[in-house]
Amino acid sequence: MATETEQAISILENTALLLKKTQINLSKCPKQRLAKVGYLQTRIKTIEEYWMIFKEAHKKLLTCTTREERELLPYFENEEFFVQEDMYLCMLGDLTDMLAALESAKGKQPPPEELQNKKVNLPAIHLPLFSGEYELWPSFKDLFSSLIHNCTTLSDVEKLNYLKTSVAGEAATLLKHIPVTSANYIQAWGTLNHRYGNKRLIVNALLKRLFAQKKCTSQAATQLKYLLDTTNEVLQSLENLEVSTDSWDPVIIFLVAQKLDPESQKEWEQNSYSENSQDLSTWRDLRKFLEAKFRTLELVNPPTTTKLAKERVLHVTAAERPKQRSCALCTDAHTLCHCNVFTKMSPNERREHVKTNKLCFNCLGVGHSVFRAETDNFTISYCNSNFKE
Repeated sequence: MATETEQAISILENTALLLKKTQINLSKCPKQRLAKVGYLQTRIKTIEEYWMIFKEAHKKLLTCTTREERELLPYFENEEFFVQEDMYLCMLGDLTDMLAALESAKGKQPPPEELQNKKVNLPAIHLPLFSGEYELWPSFKDLFSSLIHNCTTLSDVEKLNYLKTSVAGEAATLLKHIPVTSANYIQAWGTLNHRYGNKRLIVNALLKRLFAQKKCTSQAATQLKYLLDTTNEVLQSLENLEVSTDSWDPVIIFLVAQKLDPESQKEWEQNSYSENSQDLSTWRDLRKFLEAKFRTLELVNPPTTTKLAKERVLHVTAAERPKQRSCALCTDAHTLCHCNVFTKMSPNERREHVKTNKLCFNCLGVGHSVFRAETDNFTISYCNSNFKE
């Protein structure tokens, strides 16, 4: 049975071996792993546990041996305690420095909110031009407030200048008499808000736009998309104004269905009846039907570009354009029978010229004989004379 001294020395040797192995593993550890906070913290904790075991075994060895016995043991003779202590402190110091460097670098990084708010080179946002349409006022107001009105770096005179250059029509007339001074900005902004910020007028304009939509004349993807997009836009604008449209589905479905072309309306009624003949359809159902319908039409009949159609028209026009006539004698822009030089010639000279240039004696044209002019029923509007031999 091993004595206490042998047990203590065995624990010291095994723990020293673990510390040495840890030192070797750290020297071979990849840099990517040493850059992880969790790995460094675990390593520090393990090394400290090894060192606590080593110290406890060292104390036990001191208590169970005399001074004379220690002088004979290699452990004390080689000062193994101080060797292992130095190794422990070196590893602990290196790991602590690495951990502190990582935490310092992490602390210098801006939080996610600052990264999101960091300015980047984005395209400039152009202010929309407001002309006095009530239904467009909420969107104009929100965008202008975000870019100009709430901007603390702009003075009131600058804000007023931006405001006056962003309105047209009736809205511009309202601000026409207001001079561009710092004191007048609040008055100008309040004037527009008072005129166009009336909720009743905005809702009335939106409903008028909803009910005044044109009926689809044919089963065309563009007409169906316009009907669907306009309806969605109006409903969303009403929601933004806190006007609840949750129970409007039967009214919206009736209105939109009446605006469909006869064929699409028939298909919708068949579709809604086949889904559930008893329950009322929802606006979501009709919206899905219209989306599927215009996508199908776009696949079956892809729209032709305006440019291609224009090129075709120009091509046909150019191909059908008649060639300009030129005189066979003087090469001017007229026919031979209207040539002053030809008419001043004597009959014999004219006859000789026609014969030499192999022209038609009937119409003075090029490329055929008088026989062909007669048999093919050539109609010559500018020639009433007979130049036959």
